[in-house]
Amino acid sequence: MVAFHGGGEGGRVGSSCQVGRQGRPLGGARAIWWASRRLPSVTNHPAYSPPSLRHDSAGNTLSSGQDTKPPMIDGPTVPAMPAVDAATLPLMRAVEQVTPAFSVCIAVRDRPELLVKSIRSVLAGTFSDFELIVVDDGSAVAVRDGLAAAGLLSDRRIRVVRQDPTGISAARNTALRVARGRVVTVLDSDDELAPDGLARLHEFVTRTGARWVYTDYEEIVGDSAKVIRLPSYPDARRMLRSVLTRPRLPFKHSGMTIDRLLLKELGGYDEQMSIKVDVELVLRALSNGVHLQRLDEPIVRFHRHSGSISRRRVAGLLAWRKMIKKYSRPRIPGLALCIVTVRAVSEIGKWAVTAAGR
Repeated sequence: MVAFHGGGEGGRVGSSCQVGRQGRPLGGARAIWWASRRLPSVTNHPAYSPPSLRHDSAGNTLSSGQDTKPPMIDGPTVPAMPAVDAATLPLMRAVEQVTPAFSVCIAVRDRPELLVKSIRSVLAGTFSDFELIVVDDGSAVAVRDGLAAAGLLSDRRIRVVRQDPTGISAARNTALRVARGRVVTVLDSDDELAPDGLARLHEFVTRTGARWVYTDYEEIVGDSAKVIRLPSYPDARRMLRSVLTRPRLPFKHSGMTIDRLLLKELGGYDEQMSIKVDVELVLRALSNGVHLQRLDEPIVRFHRHSGSISRRRVAGLLAWRKMIKKYSRPRIPGLALCIVTVRAVSEIGKWAVTAAGR
C-alpha cells in the first residue's frame, strides 16, 4: 500500500517542507500536498470491497462465504504497493504497476488436460497486459501440481487459488475477489481464447466504453468448426425478453468481458444457485438496465465433446422456472406459464439429443 503523508499538525508534508501562514506548504512541495489532499482513503476507494464477517459460537471472526477455511493462493502473490512518500512515487504510477487491463478468470474442478490447453491459449495471445486467475474448486489432484508438471507456473501472470469444493458460483466469486484487472474476462476451463482475443476485446472496450461485452464464438465438433453468430440488442429490455423466450440463449458466458467494479456492484454470482448461474447473472444485469454489447467476432473456441451437454435437465428446468418468476414480470396473464413451456420444450429437446448420442 502506498503511504502518502498529507498535511497534518503544523501543516507538514512528509518529513520536511516549508509552510505558509495558512499551514499550507510552499514551492514544489505545494503540488505534492495538493495531490495528497485529493487522494481518497483506501476504504473510500471504489475498488475497495470490505469483507463480510461471520462469527462462530465462541465469538471468533470467520471469513466470508460458506467455508471457514480461506482459499490458498498457490501461485505468485499479489505484489504489495511499497510505502513511499508522495514525492518519491505518485499514486497513479503505483496503481498502474499492479492493475492489469484484464483479469482472465477460470474456475475448474478435475479437468487438468483441458485446463492446460485453455491456459496455453491465453498465454499464447498477442496481448500481454493481463493476469490469469485459476480457482481450483477442490480438484482431486491439485491444479497447481498439474500446471507445475506442464511448466506453466513459471509465468508470473498466473495465480492459482485453491479452495474446498463449494460450486461454480462460489469459485467464480473467489476469482472476482482476487482479481485486480480493470475488466474481468470469464473463460470456461474447456474453452480456448483466440490468439488475438484479448487484443480485440481491449480495442472494442476502449473504443466503445462498453462495460459488459459478449462475443461470437467458434464451435468445434471433432474435426469440423463453425462460427456461431449471436444477435445484437439495442437495449437491456429487448435482450432480457430474448433471453427468457429464445430456445437457444443469445449469448455465451465464456468470453464475456465485464467491468470488474460493475460486477461487484451487482453482487457477483448467486451462490444459492448450483446451475444456470451464468443465465441468472445476465438476467440480473439486464433487469438492472445494464446494456450488454456484442463484439461480432469469434473470441472463444468452444469444443463440444462428450459431457458438454448437461444431463441435469430437470434441475435446469426448475432453475429456469425460478428465474422466469423473478425476472419476467409479465403484464399479460399466463405469459410466465408460456415462457416456462418454451423453456421446457427446449430442455426436453436437448435431453433427446443427448439420449440419441449426438
